[in-house]
Amino acid sequence: MKICILTTGHKALDNRIFYKQALSLRKKYEDITLIAPDEREEYSEQGIKIIGVKKAESLYGRYKLGDTIVQKAIEVQADVYHFHDFELIYKVLKIKRALPEAKLIYDVHEHYPDMMRMSKKVPRILRPLATFLVDKTEIFLAKKFDQIITADDAVKERFDPHHSRVDVIYNFTEFEPCQETTIEKEYDVIYQGGISLERGAFNVVRAIHLLKEKLPEIRMIFVGPFDDPQGRELVFNYIEEHDLDHNILFAGWVPHIEVKDYIRRSRIGIVTLLPVPKFFKNIPIKQFEYMSCGIPVIGSNLPPIKSFLTKYNSGIIVDPTKPEEIAKAIHILLSDPRLCQEMGANGIKAVREEYNWGKMEEKLLKIYTRLSDISS
Repeated sequence: MKICILTTGHKALDNRIFYKQALSLRKKYEDITLIAPDEREEYSEQGIKIIGVKKAESLYGRYKLGDTIVQKAIEVQADVYHFHDFELIYKVLKIKRALPEAKLIYDVHEHYPDMMRMSKKVPRILRPLATFLVDKTEIFLAKKFDQIITADDAVKERFDPHHSRVDVIYNFTEFEPCQETTIEKEYDVIYQGGISLERGAFNVVRAIHLLKEKLPEIRMIFVGPFDDPQGRELVFNYIEEHDLDHNILFAGWVPHIEVKDYIRRSRIGIVTLLPVPKFFKNIPIKQFEYMSCGIPVIGSNLPPIKSFLTKYNSGIIVDPTKPEEIAKAIHILLSDPRLCQEMGANGIKAVREEYNWGKMEEKLLKIYTRLSDISS
């Protein structure tokens, strides 16, 4: 079976798309092509052919880029087309018209109506109309695809009444669970992933400031890019005003394979996302990556975080809007190495037993086997 993976908005070597799904599929299928924004036009990576296209700089640019990507996809002449971005729902039916026997998989990463409702890229006055159109067109067009894959249960429930083939592929970690007791800890706290106010960056920084009086040498590192220019300015101004340059470090974007090294050199992982609509549904991968590296997690009291952490007692749940609660949780863990080790070990157990990509790989391959059987 020949597979073609499409994305307008993610890098070619994206964690979920390349390192998890594509490499998992490569274990069974030899002919896989990935078409994605990339600086290089064409190359091979770990046996997967990558066709690069120029990155779009706006939502409308991504919509237009869909035409280029779909045309290149048709030229691949694949059996299955697995696409990952909302704007492509308006374009991929061209593939069906050109290749009637081809199967289409829509991989839904987000609850897009919620994203549109809170998008800063859409004028506030237009958001209600844009949200309505996104909601209705996505459900209508999804019926025409052969398979829906979601990353969480809430989005699955949204599609279930409208499609007979909806499966959840959780974004569990592919990191091998391991508690490294010999690695020297450089950081007390780590946050990894895209950084923004919505993801709690400002309140975490305020928590570190609250702790500095008791723990003057406390060190926190943010590993990832700032997605929010206004938030970046607010955070950096606060750090400067409160003399926190020594306490709070920023590594910026690092290759995914290096992320676990930063986590293992840290004592506590933070995932204090704010209570905005999409975070009541999205399941953040970072909590599983922290757990796989054997460190305790401080997480928001939101269902997609709380349910996974409390099941195995692998962290402390806090109100992410209250810096004092975050600070208290950090202090509890830093003051009790035994509790840190216990919660870290619980996290490793959780990943080994349940929260690992291997479980999801099995589900993904079963979906493709089913599609292959339908085609035969």
